[in-house]
Amino acid sequence: MLGFHRRTRSLIPVKDLGKYDKVEMIEEERGLDDEVDCEMGMEAPAKTHQKQLTLIYIIFLAEAIMVSSLQPQLKMLISNDDFCGNLSTSYLRSVLDCAYALGGTAGIFWGYLADRVGRRPVALMGLFGMSTCCLSMGFATDVVSCTIFRFIAGLVSSTVMVTTLTMIGDISVSHTERARNVARLPLIALCGSVGPIIQGMVAGSIKASGAIWQRFPTLSSQIACGSLVLVIAVTTCVMLEETLPMQSQSSSNTVDIDSEKAAFLNAGHLNEPCIRVVDFVRPEPISINQFIQAPSLLVLLSSFSLLSLHASTFDVLLPHLGHSSTQHGGMGIPCSWLGFIVLVVRGIAGVVILRTIPQAVEKVGLLRPYRSISLLFPSLYSITPLLAALVACSPIFTALISTVAIFVKHALTGGASVLVALLMLNATPDAFSAGTVIGLMQVASLFKALAVAVSGASFYLSSDFSVATTNYALWTILALFGAVGAALAWFVRERPSVERDFPSEVLCWETCFDAERNLEA
Repeated sequence: MLGFHRRTRSLIPVKDLGKYDKVEMIEEERGLDDEVDCEMGMEAPAKTHQKQLTLIYIIFLAEAIMVSSLQPQLKMLISNDDFCGNLSTSYLRSVLDCAYALGGTAGIFWGYLADRVGRRPVALMGLFGMSTCCLSMGFATDVVSCTIFRFIAGLVSSTVMVTTLTMIGDISVSHTERARNVARLPLIALCGSVGPIIQGMVAGSIKASGAIWQRFPTLSSQIACGSLVLVIAVTTCVMLEETLPMQSQSSSNTVDIDSEKAAFLNAGHLNEPCIRVVDFVRPEPISINQFIQAPSLLVLLSSFSLLSLHASTFDVLLPHLGHSSTQHGGMGIPCSWLGFIVLVVRGIAGVVILRTIPQAVEKVGLLRPYRSISLLFPSLYSITPLLAALVACSPIFTALISTVAIFVKHALTGGASVLVALLMLNATPDAFSAGTVIGLMQVASLFKALAVAVSGASFYLSSDFSVATTNYALWTILALFGAVGAALAWFVRERPSVERDFPSEVLCWETCFDAERNLEA
């Protein structure tokens, strides 16, 4: 089985261990002093580690701000009365989300590039590209131009999605720490909502009396978005360090250390086997073709893709389903309250994920929580409209059930995304292929883009069927997607295995020891 392993061995022969049982008091005191000095010397690396982790979270925040920059464009294209009241609005929203998701598939290339040139150059390129894209989106005034710029935004922001997860995997020293670090991401993504707030403040403070502001209504808010991302990009350029071990440095250090070990093993043993280091050149990182031939990785990607499909479809249809009456299969939430409710439940869901997922992973591993979450999705999609219809006579209970359903959906989606990210990091045997694996995770963006097909079909068929029939059909489709995803989750494995997933020749050592016995004595 593959995974992250740390091996520690002693260079003292077993028969000589007895010599080290009795140590003089002076040596013990000297050893204590050395330990104190060592602890003081480790404080600096710990601070550096924490600083790098904070920078990675700030980079991820920039991508969240980029995603939330869609709101000003929607408000420009849609009137306030139709912002979440009909299927045409949901369809238009899904078109823009589809363009962003299609651009996100470029993460496959960015992950491949991050394993060759490093995480830092790819992240910086994406941040400066996101800043430029934010400013450019301010000049989009129609659906076509908005869609094109949203595609470009998804293309450049996918660099951040890939590099942040990869860098978290690089700097995490244990499975528990990695789970805790990744579990913070949904809560940080929520902080990206500060982007539209600042955009609204800037847009409200600028008088729209000039010709340029009247011609480009979202330019002021997009300037605010681009400025925020630019500040993050400049800060990252100054403070972020490369987390990918350089191949030349890693190889030279390994040879030096192993040579010292070999010399120590040879010392004082003239008639024993002569141990020397045989150096092997590190092969290239595992290619995309080799990864996609691994059955366990394909099953995991398929399961996550279906999860992304029904979760994105729910998010796209939520303004319509949430605003519809419970008698018509909706959730009965007023349009004016829907955005605030979603924001609050996302915050609560992020806290729950941070508190529960790392503990669950530490106690029972990754598979049991992921399979349980996958099973809850079809149940949620089936029970929510039925319960809302049963309590339709009580607006309070209706709002409560609908709010709880939205909270459960966001908690399940965020928890499943964290678990999938951890499973994908488990799928790579070393840091030199982690970016490629995380890049393959962006294949799910294609299925996110398919949400536009569901909303588009419901939009075109809504004129032939009643609102109730359309809504219940949408809930049925969501439940079917969730059931298929839950079935696939039972075939997911926690780690790939040698030969069944990766050929043995793909995995080899950097260096090895060779022993020769001296027979002349």
